[in-house]
Amino acid sequence: MALLPPNNEHKEAIKKLYFFKEPEKIEDDIDVLIEWLSKQPHLPNITDRQWLKHFLIGRKNNLPMTKKVIESYFTVREEIPGLFNDMTSDAEWIQSAVKVGKLSLLPKMTPEANRVHIIRSIENRDVEFNAMVMCKGSLKTIDYLMRREPIYGMIFLLDLKYCQLSYLLSFTPSLTKNLMRCIDEATPLRVRGVHYVNPPKFVARLVNFFKIFMPSKIQDRICVHETFDTLYDYIPKDVLPYEYGGTAGSVEKFENDFMESVKEDDEWYRNMPRADLSKRPIKSKNVDMDMSGTFKKLDID
Repeated sequence: MALLPPNNEHKEAIKKLYFFKEPEKIEDDIDVLIEWLSKQPHLPNITDRQWLKHFLIGRKNNLPMTKKVIESYFTVREEIPGLFNDMTSDAEWIQSAVKVGKLSLLPKMTPEANRVHIIRSIENRDVEFNAMVMCKGSLKTIDYLMRREPIYGMIFLLDLKYCQLSYLLSFTPSLTKNLMRCIDEATPLRVRGVHYVNPPKFVARLVNFFKIFMPSKIQDRICVHETFDTLYDYIPKDVLPYEYGGTAGSVEKFENDFMESVKEDDEWYRNMPRADLSKRPIKSKNVDMDMSGTFKKLDID
């Protein structure tokens, strides 16, 4: 699929971000990351400068935060393998997942330079819903995007038109917490919004329940839309597919294009470097502080 690059409006929005750096000024930080990785006995020796640059930008060009996320990116795959194993496009779980839901990335960014990821339920009477594989699908989508561009922000759009109560109940507290850990701690992702459209009557109460497992900033960015009119306050019509009152094209085309595009990553997944947790240094149990003596904290903004 063709992800449209930032236009002049997007570039201006990006330059206004307080952590923005000119690309040439990021190169020194990438050198630092490469050297740091070479000294971590449990982490792979990564030298892909573009990929590392995307981590840096996603973590606001903050080196200590970027190191923490890179370490988590690799270690969480060993600690929660069920969310990351068998990620090639021919995996059986993908063939099952697409019978109950479809995924896509919209080609155009929002004016704030955010990407929109759509998760759409479809009519299903034959296949049992598996919450784990839907989580894997979104993590695979984030991987796809990270390999191609820095993620200045992502908006999740969930279409629940055919969502059954049993679907949401299958997202156990344990699975939900693990998914949030993967997104918050192990990806350079800035979640700018989570929007539910076509909600059945039971959704609002369940969404309020699931909020307790999410960081407070994400809680404040969750919206349940009874009509598309309120959605346009967050995602313009020229970004949205026809099915949501937009003008950008068909959501089914975006879904089909995405399914074809993820095949490009199959070889990368087959040869993906991994962490060796048996070599991980034992860390002090003292509170983690950075070089300047300030406490580190997770920042999802």
